[in-house]
Amino acid sequence: MISKNKIKLLKCLNKKKYRLKQKKAIIEGRRLIDEAINSKVDIETIWFTNDALSLDLNQPLINKIKDSKILFDELSYDDLDSLTNTENSQGIIAEINISCFLNAELKNINQENILVLDGISDPGNLGTILRTCAWYNIKSIILTSDCVDSFNLKCLRSGMGAHFYFDNIINAERTEVIEFLNSNNYNVFCADLKGTDIRNAKFDGNWAVVLGSEAHGLSEDFNIYKKITIEKLGEIESLNASVACGIILDNFIHHQNQ
Repeated sequence: MISKNKIKLLKCLNKKKYRLKQKKAIIEGRRLIDEAINSKVDIETIWFTNDALSLDLNQPLINKIKDSKILFDELSYDDLDSLTNTENSQGIIAEINISCFLNAELKNINQENILVLDGISDPGNLGTILRTCAWYNIKSIILTSDCVDSFNLKCLRSGMGAHFYFDNIINAERTEVIEFLNSNNYNVFCADLKGTDIRNAKFDGNWAVVLGSEAHGLSEDFNIYKKITIEKLGEIESLNASVACGIILDNFIHHQNQ
């Protein structure tokens, strides 16, 4: 059974400053933990409630945990609730080591297509964007320093394991990002309602797409780059950032492969 001291330490991981200090995070749920095992993420320990341990649906995961020689233990529902506060929890959480992600730097990015996220503040949106990027095999993501923490539990939930398949998830100041894009000769395109139709975008070589927050859009720092938009046919004011991300990536990737 999990100790009170361990519960106290895990509770700290709900705060960004402790995640950064300890280089650890909490993940929750059968699918997310299964993805973590598949991707060879460094898992410290997995905990199950008593009911979750005895549930037939969880036996394949338990067998995989045993085969992978990952430590697992039991915790109470009250302890689980104090850590995640999730309605209808599946009764499974894990502590993972995220040092490999936190140590990522801009210089680690090879010549490849990338996504830059500027001031994304909603963790659910960020997680869905990461999941979309993983679908399109984007391997490096850059987040400006005022983006929500990508290892926020809500972001991890909505990412559904996408985090574990990136080579780089990098946090950097805008000035550093712009210097990196310019020095590496990226074709940079910023999503903006007043931009030109995405279908008319022209580029040779690697590209970088910059997405701003739904509330505030792009910061002025990125005004030096070309702006693109998705043609609007209806009356709705704007698209969700994660939906816009999917449409843009699909257009760019298929355009490049033509």
